[in-house]
Order: sequence, then structure tokens, then C-alpha cells
Amino acid sequence: MATRSGALLGLMLSVGLVATPARAQVSINVQIGEPPPVVMYSPPTMVLLPEPQMYVAVGVPYDIYFVSGHYFYFHGEHWFSGPGYGGPWTYVAFERLPPGLRKFKVKQLHEFREREYRVYQAQGPRFRGKYFVAEDREHHGRGNGKGNDNDNDNGNDNGQGKGRGRGRP
Repeated sequence: MATRSGALLGLMLSVGLVATPARAQVSINVQIGEPPPVVMYSPPTMVLLPEPQMYVAVGVPYDIYFVSGHYFYFHGEHWFSGPGYGGPWTYVAFERLPPGLRKFKVKQLHEFREREYRVYQAQGPRFRGKYFVAEDREHHGRGNGKGNDNDNDNGNDNGQGKGRGRGRP
């Protein structure tokens, strides 16, 4: 009888080992809220960075870029996008960023910005690079009235940065 119960126990153990494993599911949900609001007293100047071919806000304490008609804001190791330089901001996964923003590390983008901003400041009204003053959404995209677009298209660049400015705003 001991052999029989031993065989039965062995059979039960072997069936238990062969049984299908439990399927474990892991679900991670990370909520990244909006960054603190961008507060500026006047629309920022957006200077073209020739190397990555995108515009960047200069003279402001924010990492704001303008690429393909959208503004991108880097804050707290995360990227956000929005329709204007002041948001509202929506989180953007790194893989969904425009190629120019994915290609370079933020440190490199800062170096490009600082280099171009130094030239912009030094040349003043003789600055040969492209720039535009970001649209003030409160004024329905009419700009700030300072006439910083001199590419002879009657100012119809819709803030796309096609024009060349006439100096510091």
C-alpha cells in the first residue's frame, strides 16, 4: 500500500510540474502631468539653428523649439508639444518627436542655441540669420507689430520662420 500511495504522490507531483504556468501580466501606467506654465511678458524671438534646421527661443529661461509648425518644450527630462509658445502643453514620447529633436542630445541643442544667440546679439540689426517673433495667440496671430519680417511676402509667413528679422525685438 505504501508503494501505491508513493506512486500516486509521484504522479500528482509530475502532473503539477507539467501543468500550464500561470500567466502574469505587468501593467505600468506613468502619468506625466503638464509642466509649469511658460510665463513671458512678450513673445519670444525664435532664431533658426542652421545645424538641426529648427528654430529656438532665445533670451528666455525655457527650452522652446519650433519645428514643422509646432512648438516643443523640454522640461524636467520630458518633451511636450503645443500650438503656441505658451502651450497648452501635451506630453510627447521621445519616439514621436521630429527627427531634428531626436537626433541631438539636449546639451547639443543648448550649444547650438547659445552659439546662434551670441551671433544674433553681436550683429543686432545686421543679423543675417533667419528669425521671427513668435505669434501672440491672444492677438490672433497678427504678430507684435514690429515688422520683423523682411522677406517681401507681406508678412504672411504665419510664424513659420520664413522671414528674416530687422534686429532685436
